[in-house]
Amino acid sequence: MKTLFTLTALFLTVCLFAQKDNNVSLYVFDENWKACKIEQAKYLGCLRKLSDTAYQWKYYHFDGPLMTIETYKDKDGTIPHGSFIFFGGDGKIDSSGTTYEGKKNNWWYYMTDSSTLFRKEKYDKGKLLERMDTTAIRLANEEKEREWNNRVVKDEIEASFDGGEKAWVKFIQKNITFPERANKLSKSGTVVVEFIVDSKGNVTNVEVVQSVEYSLDEEAIRIIKKSPKWNPAYMDGHNVKAYRKQPLTFQVPR
Repeated sequence: MKTLFTLTALFLTVCLFAQKDNNVSLYVFDENWKACKIEQAKYLGCLRKLSDTAYQWKYYHFDGPLMTIETYKDKDGTIPHGSFIFFGGDGKIDSSGTTYEGKKNNWWYYMTDSSTLFRKEKYDKGKLLERMDTTAIRLANEEKEREWNNRVVKDEIEASFDGGEKAWVKFIQKNITFPERANKLSKSGTVVVEFIVDSKGNVTNVEVVQSVEYSLDEEAIRIIKKSPKWNPAYMDGHNVKAYRKQPLTFQVPR
C-alpha cells in the first residue's frame, strides 16, 4: 500500500483515458508505480477534481479493490488536505482521517480485520492531542449509550424511502447495470456504500466502505446518488440527518 502523503506528481505521465465527467481521469501504473501500458498495469489511479482547491485520488489494485482515497489541495498531489482512507487487501477500511495542509488533523480511526474500531487519535495540525485504545473507546461508547437511552424524546422517526424497503430495492434493481469493465474481468462481489440522508431528504456524502473493483464501486456510488429524495429522519420536533449503509451484490452475467 502507498504510504500517506506520497508524492503522486511523479506518476502523472500517461493518462489512460478520461471519463464522460470532465473532472475525472484514469491512470495506470506498473508494479513499481511507474506509468505504463495497460497490458503491464498493476494499479489503477482515478483523479477527480472536487473543486479548484480539492483534488481526490483513488488508488486501486488494477483488477481488485481500493487501496487508498487521498485528498489534496493541489492537482499535483503535493499538499494533503482533506479526507484520507486506507483499505486492507479485502477491500474493507483499515484506517481513515483528515489532513490539513500536509498534517494529520482532527480524529483518525484504526480498524481491525473485522471492521471493529480499536484505536482513535485526535490531532491538531499534526500535534497529537489524544489517543484512545479499545478499552477507552468501549467505555466512551457505553456512556454515550446510557445518555442516549436516558434522553427524553418527543417524537422519533427513521429516514425512509417512499414506498418502504420494497420500493427501495425495486428502484435499485430497475436502475443498476453491470459494468463492462467488471464483466471483462469476471469480477463479482458485494460493494457496501455509506451515505447520509440530510434534513431535507437529499442523499449526500456517498462513500464506499467495502470495495470490490473500480467499475463496480463506481456503479454502486452512481445508483445511490441517483436516488430520489427520501423522507428525512425526525426527532424532537424537527428533521435531522441520518446515516445509512447499503450493500450491493454484483454477479457476473451469464
